[in-house]
Amino acid sequence: MPVTLDRIEEFHALADELIDGEIAGVEDIARVQAWTQRSLHMRVWNGTPDGFVASIPLSQKGVDALFAGEFGFANARRDWVCGLEEEAAALLSWGLAGRNPHAQAAALRALLVGWRGFYSNVRVYARARTTEGQALMRRLNFEICAYPDGVNPLYGSTGFPDKLGAMLLKRTILGEWEPAS
Repeated sequence: MPVTLDRIEEFHALADELIDGEIAGVEDIARVQAWTQRSLHMRVWNGTPDGFVASIPLSQKGVDALFAGEFGFANARRDWVCGLEEEAAALLSWGLAGRNPHAQAAALRALLVGWRGFYSNVRVYARARTTEGQALMRRLNFEICAYPDGVNPLYGSTGFPDKLGAMLLKRTILGEWEPAS
């Protein structure tokens, strides 16, 4: 289940702990989550949040803003993201992390389940902040498709990674994701 607005600060604290470098502010994350109602997911294991995935469904205007180097949580506009009833032109995998290998695999699995289940007809875009992230892009069969800021690559999917997806479906300990309140 998506992160509810009353748990945004908890989500932000987990993301801040697990992601190197600057991350989006609480208010900005809350605004985008309120618009999409499905961008943020958090795994809870033994009562403690330990993994998350943040994926933003983008409109065509959002894709254009992404390629122009304009898209970010802090400056996101409502017409760049898709609400529940709007069809996405693309999916932006904004963040994915876990405290341990099981949480990391569960976060990746959650991304893949959403990709295959809800966004199978659109291209998925992502960035990689670490060497591990770049390796993951290769394992997911992503390719560099642009350098919107002139320095850091934007990766785009070349299709759903069936082999990796099948492996994760068999071997991942999923845990409890954000329960319905």
